[in-house]
Amino acid sequence: MRRLIYFLLLSLAAFPAHARTWTDSQGRTMEAEAVSVGEDTVTFRKADGGTYSFPMASLSEADQAYLKEQLAAGELSVEPLKPTTYTSWLEANLVSLQGGKLKRERTSDIPQARYIALYYSAHWCPPCRAFTPKLVSFYNEQKAKHPDFEIIFISSDKDEEAMAEYMRVMDMPWPGLDYDKRKSSDARKKTGNGIPCLTIVDREGNLLMDSYQDGKYIGPTRVMNQLAEWLSE
Repeated sequence: MRRLIYFLLLSLAAFPAHARTWTDSQGRTMEAEAVSVGEDTVTFRKADGGTYSFPMASLSEADQAYLKEQLAAGELSVEPLKPTTYTSWLEANLVSLQGGKLKRERTSDIPQARYIALYYSAHWCPPCRAFTPKLVSFYNEQKAKHPDFEIIFISSDKDEEAMAEYMRVMDMPWPGLDYDKRKSSDARKKTGNGIPCLTIVDREGNLLMDSYQDGKYIGPTRVMNQLAEWLSE
């Protein structure tokens, strides 16, 4: 009897406690435990202790849905996103209001952001001053539920002092791009001339949406609403 119990315990230890049968899009199966989920991949652990990563899209629709349920329930760990050239550039050039002055931002959510919203605005611009409080409310509400996005203020103010004053008066909760970098190609190529302009890019800096339609300026509200939809998916 003791020998039987020993072998039962040994077999349980050798195989993951939460192992299940996984099926890929071609109908092939595998017995393993899902241990973590990355940006586009899932890492599994098999009975031999080895770990293997597969594209999320290669799994069956049912298994993809199951993984999303496990993530929502906190049963799976999320692998940190790998930095890109674009996110690294942004993070190295962020500033925040500290003691009334703009100083280098020491920490940010850029490394783990799925979406990055670039907000082109200025204190001297009346439409900007009208829209910014709406964006602040949006940010505070969405950030509590979806921390995997960030807004970055790119100033069109006359100088750095005016930029700092605008951030202070509007109580902007997000970081800004260093004033000296606002005209760099990585910053200016994301928008047209009109402000306020809200532009959404991915982690590679690819344009996803901006405040223009067929070359015509339509404003930032539609972009803000679309971002809310993407975050809720």
